[in-house]
Amino acid sequence: MNTRNTQGPLLMVACTGNICRSPMAEAVLRYQLALRGVQAQVASCGLDAPVGRTPHKFALQVNHDRGIPIAADKRSEACVSAALKHATVLLVMENHHRHTVLRRYPFASGKTFLLGHWQGREIADPLHEPLPAFEQVFDQIDQGCSAWIDHMLQAGLLPAPSHS
Repeated sequence: MNTRNTQGPLLMVACTGNICRSPMAEAVLRYQLALRGVQAQVASCGLDAPVGRTPHKFALQVNHDRGIPIAADKRSEACVSAALKHATVLLVMENHHRHTVLRRYPFASGKTFLLGHWQGREIADPLHEPLPAFEQVFDQIDQGCSAWIDHMLQAGLLPAPSHS
């Protein structure tokens, strides 16, 4: 699992296939943490991922257009218990993802939450939708990531920002 940063807590993002929402969120979360000077590892996975696939073309396009590109070497990965055990938090997109995680990985029950929790929403899968659906998903992910970083900083789950 490529976390791109070897320091700080591990923040995981998961969706169904790890080709649309979670790669988008992985890039956004990493970007927002860097902007704030917060050291953390970020990774994404899919609960039913077709391992090794590149992200969806619209996910790549929207993130690129918004100035937060998905890593060129990003490939879909399956969620595995070893990574989930090390994660400080696992952010999922829909309630059924949370239920799947709790059924498969009961040890993750206290650290699995909706990415859109603070906005009171699930983030729908845009897989078979046109480009505007991916743009809407990006906005929801952006808001969710920002709110989670705020809350994790307040709760002491993330190290204080370093502005060096």
